[in-house]
Amino acid sequence: MAFTSEILDGVNLLLSIGGTPIGASSSCSVELTRATRNTSNKDTGIWDSFAAGTITWSMSSENFVNFGGENGYDELYDALVAGTPVDVSVDYKQDEDNTWQLSGKAIITGLPLSAPKGENVSFSVTLQGTGELTRTKTEEAEEAEEPEEPEEPEED
Repeated sequence: MAFTSEILDGVNLLLSIGGTPIGASSSCSVELTRATRNTSNKDTGIWDSFAAGTITWSMSSENFVNFGGENGYDELYDALVAGTPVDVSVDYKQDEDNTWQLSGKAIITGLPLSAPKGENVSFSVTLQGTGELTRTKTEEAEEAEEPEEPEEPEED
């Protein structure tokens, strides 16, 4: 079966670092931005003109703190301090044959921790992409119905 045409539930999109989803995530987001270069000149008159420039991307996630979970605050803290790019992805898996992913390398640039009185302890993580963000989509092909063979006329 191919991808369904229904609107996705946000619970089905997960941000992962190093192939492991961030633990206790409540939301995630991806931002792609295309810069522009001003190409205005005397010939363009009062109208500015622009050309496409570079592309930047980032990912972020809101999470609850669970010190016993995988890919939680402690692991992300270590990666932020190390300052080396991590493998990051946002994944959607409808089933074994239909998956969608955005992936690349990113540097953790923010890791705020919040502990309001009487509320859950939470943290956010912000990742700045470095290099290309790759989109991968695998989709099971629809089974084509075999055409019926024409019946041969009966001989008299």
